[in-house]
Amino acid sequence: MSKEAGRPLRRDAARNREQLLAAARRMFAEQGADVPLEEVARAAEVSRTTLYRNFATREELAATVFEDSVLQIEDRAAALRGKAQGAAELFDFVLDMHARNRGIVHVLAGADVAWFTHLATRTTEAFEPLLARGRECGTVHPDVEADDVLTALKMAEAAASPSDSPASEHLSRRVRVMLHRTLFTG
Repeated sequence: MSKEAGRPLRRDAARNREQLLAAARRMFAEQGADVPLEEVARAAEVSRTTLYRNFATREELAATVFEDSVLQIEDRAAALRGKAQGAAELFDFVLDMHARNRGIVHVLAGADVAWFTHLATRTTEAFEPLLARGRECGTVHPDVEADDVLTALKMAEAAASPSDSPASEHLSRRVRVMLHRTLFTG
């Protein structure tokens, strides 16, 4: 259960917080980093007061969404543990997540480097057992390490265009295929 100031949140407060996170994720993806927070509150069907009670700043909201994404990666990795193609499936999951979360990273441009490093470490740790299993099964190239996967994810993110044009979608697909061939077999 979510906590605020060390206390469990009431059920309606926890629901409001989750609605805000879902709306923020969607609104940052659709409208970018500068989306008015009032629109996030409206999309979450809560008041501005509720928004600011949960998240004092845009950066705090974006950071919470970003941390929640890492939790989702960890949960997905746990569900894929033991699967021969688990690393490739998690890689695709993270690529899709990055595509949906493009605007969030721009909000966090001035975030603490140690914080980002900690989240990157958690992501690396999520990939490591899946990569080891993939190497055992021959679905991951023998020399691929978790740092290679994180670098590939950064490359894919850098190649992603903020537009949804057919040309940018084609480029994203081509980059994904190229990175898959570099990291995974079959």
